[in-house]
Amino acid sequence: MHVLVAVSGGPDSMALLRALLALKLDCGGRGRVFAAHINHALRGDASDADEAWLHEQCVDLGTPLRTERVSAAALATRQGDGLEAAARQVRYRLLTAIAERTGCRFVVTAHTQDDQVETVLFRLLRGTGLRGLAGIRRSRPLSASVTLMRPMLDCRRSSVLAFLEAIGQTYRSDATNHDRRFARNRTRGELLPYLREHFNAEVDAAIVRTAGLAAEAQEIVDGVAAGVLSRCREAIEGRHAVRPASGFRLGVSPLVDQPLLIVAEVLRQAWRLEKLPEQNMTQRWWRQLTEYAIAAKPHPALNLPGGFCATRPLATEIMVAPAPGLS
Repeated sequence: MHVLVAVSGGPDSMALLRALLALKLDCGGRGRVFAAHINHALRGDASDADEAWLHEQCVDLGTPLRTERVSAAALATRQGDGLEAAARQVRYRLLTAIAERTGCRFVVTAHTQDDQVETVLFRLLRGTGLRGLAGIRRSRPLSASVTLMRPMLDCRRSSVLAFLEAIGQTYRSDATNHDRRFARNRTRGELLPYLREHFNAEVDAAIVRTAGLAAEAQEIVDGVAAGVLSRCREAIEGRHAVRPASGFRLGVSPLVDQPLLIVAEVLRQAWRLEKLPEQNMTQRWWRQLTEYAIAAKPHPALNLPGGFCATRPLATEIMVAPAPGLS
């Protein structure tokens, strides 16, 4: 079973690559460890230098390296997304494509416990729901044949650095990770140290525990919502209703007696199953769509981000499809 390691050249991803190669050496088997690097072209010559350095490292380690180059900034401009969101979206799309071409069952990334803490705190400061509070998931499907895994979520960055020093492995440093103009970096470099010193020396562990409890609760919500979604689909089976080529159509009667949290999750699951763009679907938009779906007398249409529109073609149904003129 082949594994694809996403490597940036930073300490976390280099530690993951070296650890998996060591595990492969100890366990044997026919599966191979591949490395993949996505050059987002965000730092000019520095980005190219990172890629060249990784080529040298992988040659020395005897590991096949697959690379892709894409302008995350150009993608963000075209889609109207933030730079970080655009880079993340294209990165996972390209990693999935590389994994499918190389026959890799798993894509593994080097997110650590520090990343989990920073992510949960950052989301909390911006305002988030239960899913956001659950933080970074340990695994999720990327396609029908590829699964994303994050095996280092219990590892502290200090342990990563100690491991690299012990094996004599160098790594690349990204200066933008210390740029205090970015809120995520201020969370890491200013807020968390302040909380540790003045409020709770074990604040990292407290945040991780909270994320774990939120993840357990979200799993229950997901299961209930999946059952309700199935009933929403069954409610319109056999009807000769027009179903959108891009979007979904559901019966709303199973939603009426459900808590708003479950209704929102049903709609979110239907949205994601159709792979509709959701970068701009904030909590406010999900709330509006939820209220529209169960309204006794809804307005004729609800325009949504990304060029989509929700309608109630019948009082017992809701349809989400491209807005007229955009389909």
